[in-house]
Amino acid sequence: MPSGPSPSSPPASAPARVAASPRPSPTVDPSAAAIRAFVALVTGDGFSYQATFTGHSRHTTDVLPISKGLLQVHGSDVRVLATFTFPDASIAVEHRWVGGKGWIRFGTGAWQGLRMTSEQTMAAFGAVRTPADVTFVRTTTSGGATRYEVRIKAAIVNPVMVPASNLTETVVTSSRLTLLIDAAGRPVSGTSEIDGHGRVSGQLQEVAIDLAVTFMKVGKAVSISAP
Repeated sequence: MPSGPSPSSPPASAPARVAASPRPSPTVDPSAAAIRAFVALVTGDGFSYQATFTGHSRHTTDVLPISKGLLQVHGSDVRVLATFTFPDASIAVEHRWVGGKGWIRFGTGAWQGLRMTSEQTMAAFGAVRTPADVTFVRTTTSGGATRYEVRIKAAIVNPVMVPASNLTETVVTSSRLTLLIDAAGRPVSGTSEIDGHGRVSGQLQEVAIDLAVTFMKVGKAVSISAP
């Protein structure tokens, strides 16, 4: 009997499909989000804010209390007021930086031109350009509200403001502002440390300024004019 064609082999079964597991959503780091919001806020055109502060200016032989401190900033324009208390007198000092020029006045004296550059600004956030300029320290809670502690470079009070007639050639050697910001990136409060040196009657001496700073009227316009 002639043999017919052999029956075909059954088709190989297709491999079973395995359902893919859903990928978890990327975790959002709230501190990083707050820092990004902070940078976007303080680098915005015409950003304005004010802050009050108190503290001390520490010298080799003297410690001068600083009171009635006020910082006002509109864009790149800056105004700083501070009262330094000596054993026998208190002297108010005012600094302004407007349109790329600086001035300073001691007590009721006349305004004097102040040689400085925009990099020497006494604005709190002048050194912040990108998130890389902001160092995250920790997350904290105050009064039930979450705050993010960060650190930036800032010299709100330059040693040039110390009203001592025998203090010359002042230089800032290091500065930092340890700052609390909220989830929206708005500055709340902070502590400032400014280290430097100058010549007192020709002798080189260290100057250390520490401040407690409280921010207010963030985002509200303030007018700063040249003297």
